[in-house]
Amino acid sequence: MATTNLQDNAIRECDLESVNNPTGRNGLIGIDKVGDAILFFDPVTLETQKVIPHKNHHEVAVSPDHKIAFASEFGKFSAGNFIESGTHISVVDLETRAIIRRIPTGIFKGPHAMRFDTHGDLWVIFEETGELGRVDTATMELAETFTIGAAGQRPPFLEITPNGQRIYVSCKMGNIIVFDVESRSVLAEIDVPNGTEGIAISPDGSRFYAAENTKQDLLEIDIATNRISRFISLKGAVLSNPKTSRLIRLRFSPDGKYLVSTNYASGVMHIHDAKDPSDHVMLAIAKGPQGIAFDADSTHAIVSNHDCGLFTRVHLDSRKAIECVPAGKGIEALTFY
Repeated sequence: MATTNLQDNAIRECDLESVNNPTGRNGLIGIDKVGDAILFFDPVTLETQKVIPHKNHHEVAVSPDHKIAFASEFGKFSAGNFIESGTHISVVDLETRAIIRRIPTGIFKGPHAMRFDTHGDLWVIFEETGELGRVDTATMELAETFTIGAAGQRPPFLEITPNGQRIYVSCKMGNIIVFDVESRSVLAEIDVPNGTEGIAISPDGSRFYAAENTKQDLLEIDIATNRISRFISLKGAVLSNPKTSRLIRLRFSPDGKYLVSTNYASGVMHIHDAKDPSDHVMLAIAKGPQGIAFDADSTHAIVSNHDCGLFTRVHLDSRKAIECVPAGKGIEALTFY
């Protein structure tokens, strides 16, 4: 069983971006939302190696030392309502590939995305009840929660700046919320049209991007003014109802060369030049693309196709999908470690 204290050494600011966007060669972990399981795959062949049955998990975060992973127990959402509430975060030993602990979140429901700060603590957004929380990774307890004005707005994702000073929270039904870590308070709200889901911060912390929910434009946001500086239309995007999940996920490759976006509604993905995301190509892959994992040398991206139980392997430099393999029943999030 893994023994680790994530707070033994503070995370250097220059390392925080790689901590929150992990890669590696030891394995690949995926959260099978449809199949109610946590899955482990061979990092090269993508063959399934182990299945841990456990329902209602959505997202995954890997500890800085790559010894444990945290899987958020979101619950179940259907027909516009939460039909089951999730109130735990599971702790998974990456060596034994077993759940070793469950962190209760009490009245704070629907934990979803998670990110680490420079102290090694884990921040989590509660989509059902709208709070932002901090898990003390020394005690493995939910230590703090903050009301940030996201109740009823369904906040799915958060990102923390590489210097650890600010947290950005997207809301499906509202504005982007900017939270100051030092003062433990909301610093600003960024006005956005029709809500956002996927968000990403460039590796150097200079640019912030969000995916808008109706036209599915990519929004470039000036972090100094907290205002939209550019709307980037995505090739092949479809008009959609902002009240229905039309998820676009965003993630920068570890080498900082690419920004990848997956478009759940359209069944396509985009590979963007990270310096200018308006320069992008569209790839038709498979139904319901969601999670994105990059291999250790940033040669390939693995995309989970949530609606058809596949992984698609994409060669980034050639902008080509080169293979698809069976992978669970419907994986939402995945990462190498």
